[in-house]
Amino acid sequence: MRGLLLALLLAAIACPAVAAPRLIWSDEFDGDRLDPARWTAATDCWGGGNEERQCYAPANVTVSGGVLRLNARKERASGPARRDGGPRVSRDYASGGVSTKGLASFRYGRIEVRARLPLGQGLWPAIWMLPEHDNYGPYPLSGEIDIAEAVNLGVRCRSCRDRVRAAAHHGPTLKANRSDSADTALGDLTAFHVFALKWTPNRLTWLLDGKPYFTRAGGRPFDERFHLILNLAVGGRWAETTGRRGVDDAALPESLLVDWVRVYAPED
Repeated sequence: MRGLLLALLLAAIACPAVAAPRLIWSDEFDGDRLDPARWTAATDCWGGGNEERQCYAPANVTVSGGVLRLNARKERASGPARRDGGPRVSRDYASGGVSTKGLASFRYGRIEVRARLPLGQGLWPAIWMLPEHDNYGPYPLSGEIDIAEAVNLGVRCRSCRDRVRAAAHHGPTLKANRSDSADTALGDLTAFHVFALKWTPNRLTWLLDGKPYFTRAGGRPFDERFHLILNLAVGGRWAETTGRRGVDDAALPESLLVDWVRVYAPED
């Protein structure tokens, strides 16, 4: 017994406790409204360059019970045709999206989002990042990081798959949008899951509930600061050309629920 205790003591001395990761930014959504110091609600009908059908408006972003809700519904809505303004247009769907652009941006570290993704044909929730500044040129030259996105969850058909996708988009030219991506089974569709990105100068690793499932090399353009975006799109090319096709209005209203967002400093 003494020998065992001595061995355990020596092991503890040789292997000191690993320091806990340092939290540098977070939102637990404990209030009753979106925190304007952390987020800006989207207000546009742009369509994301994917022919999405929604207009985003602050009215579709709510906070209650410790949860952020991005709410999509079948409802005639109008707004600017582009994210930077432009003429007003109308759409048949309304939804919510938020961004930290101009308020918080990050380079390297670990980003974690605990969320429950919505179910239904034509719904396209996304947890993703864009560069704070296009230092390498306009999209896609400066990159895009999709921490988690999915379409048509819970839909039953021969080709339907309840999976979540990780992706990195980047040049190498304005007309060539290269994508590196992978997907994994989501598991319990009714549960909250933790979607995470571990980001270092040399590598990006995507995790679902703490388990890595995709890795790619770091470097340009993923060596600049990126801001966070959370949104729930309705329709769009990917959503409408898979599953049962199109948008199922019977699935609405539906919401992307976010329990918390946490960003940790890069490891030493």
